[in-house]
Amino acid sequence: MSLPCDASTPLEPTRPRYCRDDRHWVTPQARAALIDAADAVRSAYPGEVLRFMDASGPDGVKPFPPHLSHGDGRQIDLGLYYTDVQGRPLRAFPAYERHGGYWPAEPPRPGEIVACPQGRVGRAEKPDPPPDRPWRLDEARTRTFLQALIADPRVRRVLIEPHLERRLGLWGHPKLRFAGCQAARHDDHIHVDFH
Repeated sequence: MSLPCDASTPLEPTRPRYCRDDRHWVTPQARAALIDAADAVRSAYPGEVLRFMDASGPDGVKPFPPHLSHGDGRQIDLGLYYTDVQGRPLRAFPAYERHGGYWPAEPPRPGEIVACPQGRVGRAEKPDPPPDRPWRLDEARTRTFLQALIADPRVRRVLIEPHLERRLGLWGHPKLRFAGCQAARHDDHIHVDFH
């Protein structure tokens, strides 16, 4: 079933193209879990929404290019939460295009784990955003959202970079995983697999 694109729930696409291009299909169980996670964030942060990216197409074919997975409605990429450099919550996904085409990644800080010190394989390689980027990770909202997801029995696993897992105080949770250096980085979004 499709995810709502009409603001009827606290879910919305990070960009309209995910709905326009029919990339917003999930199983009913995944849809219910996403709405519950979005409601948990909205309960803690009134007016907040959960932003989604690629899920699956309506035909259920897996893999769903350009992904190595997706397609059967049990996987989705979700946006993280951000602030401006003064710490004020951003109500919209950062406009990364003006900053060299980077996704709004939150790279490791000095002393944090660098998961792939030798780089990533092929298309998975992507440099860190510039230090003067106008966004930063909103750790409180992102932690609330991840805690809601990992507490949900319908969620099988969440792919996230190790430096964020540790920074957010969730290190070692059995549902949080590193995707490996052959996969896209997961400090600009997370990937969720549902049962």
